[in-house]
Amino acid sequence: MGTNQDCSSLSRMGGQQEGICPMCMEEMDLTDQELQPCICGYEICLWCWHFIIQTATKDGSDARCPACHKPYDKEKILKRTISKERLEMVNANKKHKLQKNKQRLTNLGIDLNSIRVIRRNIVYIAGIPKSLSDEKTLRKKEYLGQYGKIVKIFFAQTDTSRQYYSSDSCIV
Repeated sequence: MGTNQDCSSLSRMGGQQEGICPMCMEEMDLTDQELQPCICGYEICLWCWHFIIQTATKDGSDARCPACHKPYDKEKILKRTISKERLEMVNANKKHKLQKNKQRLTNLGIDLNSIRVIRRNIVYIAGIPKSLSDEKTLRKKEYLGQYGKIVKIFFAQTDTSRQYYSSDSCIV
């Protein structure tokens, strides 16, 4: 496993799909695709790379590549330069893909309001006791405040026909 070729084949054997981070399984945007933190060529998204660096710093150890276990040099991140042609091609492909998916959903007659969207910065919690259903209370360090900065807290209206939890609880 000492050569770059070995690591590249390792990442392919590990099921790394182009454009998908193998750690968090999220789609990598153009910024993520430009990041190449290790000389072995193993690609991860910026968020996962930052998490590895941050965790290693807390532990007082070296941040290492998940594929080849070589230490990352956080001062020298290898980046791919992107040409204008590649940027235009990526944007055109993305636009085409979005139009194709939108058309396919329209043809199927699917209401886009019924589709669940998963994002990294949104947390959905069901079953919170109504006694805690106060924004000021939930922002405290004992509750949601312990997990970081809270931008917005939203209390969802409960649909009694689809209620799988106790009636004395709410959705946040």
